[in-house]
Amino acid sequence: MPWVTIAWAVAILLVLSAGTAWILRPKPPKTPYRTESLTQGDISKSVSASGSLQALVTVQVGSQISGQITRVLVDFNDFVRKGQVMAVLDPQTYESRLRQGQAQIAAGQASVAQLQAQAEVARARYERALLLFEKGIIAKAALESELANWNAAQANVVAGRANVASSRASLAAAEIDLGRTTILAPIDGVVVDRQIEPGQTVAASLSAPILFQIAQDLSKLEVKISVDEADIGQVRQGQQVRFTVDAYPDDNFGGVVTQVRKQPETSANVVAYTVIAQADNPGGKLLPGMTANADIVIEDRRNVLKVPASALRWTPLDAQTGRSSGGGFPGVPPVRGQSGNRPIGGHASQDRSMSARMLESLNLDASQKAKAEAIFAEARQKGQAAASSAADRQTRRKAMRAAMETAFTRLEPILRADQRAQLPALRARMAQSGGPDGQGLTSGVVWVLKDGKPVPVAVKVGATDGSSTELVDRSGVLKPGSEVITGGGPKAKVQARSPLSAGPRVRM
Repeated sequence: MPWVTIAWAVAILLVLSAGTAWILRPKPPKTPYRTESLTQGDISKSVSASGSLQALVTVQVGSQISGQITRVLVDFNDFVRKGQVMAVLDPQTYESRLRQGQAQIAAGQASVAQLQAQAEVARARYERALLLFEKGIIAKAALESELANWNAAQANVVAGRANVASSRASLAAAEIDLGRTTILAPIDGVVVDRQIEPGQTVAASLSAPILFQIAQDLSKLEVKISVDEADIGQVRQGQQVRFTVDAYPDDNFGGVVTQVRKQPETSANVVAYTVIAQADNPGGKLLPGMTANADIVIEDRRNVLKVPASALRWTPLDAQTGRSSGGGFPGVPPVRGQSGNRPIGGHASQDRSMSARMLESLNLDASQKAKAEAIFAEARQKGQAAASSAADRQTRRKAMRAAMETAFTRLEPILRADQRAQLPALRARMAQSGGPDGQGLTSGVVWVLKDGKPVPVAVKVGATDGSSTELVDRSGVLKPGSEVITGGGPKAKVQARSPLSAGPRVRM
């Protein structure tokens, strides 16, 4: 039938069209790059630690004497004034001691009066004996005996008066002990602990038992923070502290570091140091003993250009290959020794080695190589001359880097197009090899897409909060909104190893 033929023809055409469309469809990039935009904002570098809240001044009120509690006049959370009665001990024992002391004083005073009378009698007898001795009626021995009796009577009076003074001192001690039966508040504050009840017996022998605990002022609190030894070197007095407590997870509280204690605390072989911060207590929400999750602000940068931290870690596949083989970027030779991260020799030998290897990686012809070596030799001489007059190491390094940058600029005109394409990576590698500058910034490299290919941009980076980093692009290439590569790109091919190349077999 004709309609059957037509149907088959239409079906075949549809299948062929679908297959052609599938084959000719635009294919997405096999390895797209992931990019993110630079933003403007704030970056805070902080140290996280935990701690506890405590009152600025806490006084433990105890008892210096023993006795039974008869009255307790304050309770938890009561506000007390200095000198206010908080509790009373049974005073009967101390009142009886007071009366006993008064009686001893009275008896001592009576004894002193009696001794004074005896001394007067002894003095009169001595005066009569002296008169009789002068008339020759009695012997000298009798006179001396009366004199001795008078001196003894005077000494007894002195001893009696000393006994009275001792009794007065005992009486004063008894009065003090009687006064201590009334427990008074030593400061103005809030009662945060009470450990006694009426009828309880207080035994004060070797130490004073604690009856109450008073927090002087809860409008301000101390945050006692335990900071790990790896982070304590960054903490300084005066730094800001932000913290939260579990009771109010949505509220943020602030304070200031007032003390960094040098006494270490070791627990499970972990060394930590105590940092004290003072914080306001708005509305009295915070209570002593609460756990604080604190962040000590080490560095706070406002309204800076922010780059994702992943952009500073990402490098293209060919750069990773170069790094694994000893270089840092495509065709860039290493600038540090194989014996570690220390430069081989001083700055001059380091820059000389760098320039020699870079010239070798550019595959220069004889004419280009002669001109390039002259350019870099002159740059090294100028850099060394400028560095010799520098006062510190950082300035010397900066002078050498400036001389090398000038050499790169002079080198570019003598290069071919393929050689000139390698210069951005070379210059980025040189910038990345530098240390912190005078403003606390370190060198780094980010990559941007240009004509679909990653191009390095040498930058300076500062503070970081872990996810974002402060970025300074002195070349003016990067601005807020600029896209930087954070991931993606071609991946290394994994080659399967043949079982035959796994190594020699062991024959049994």
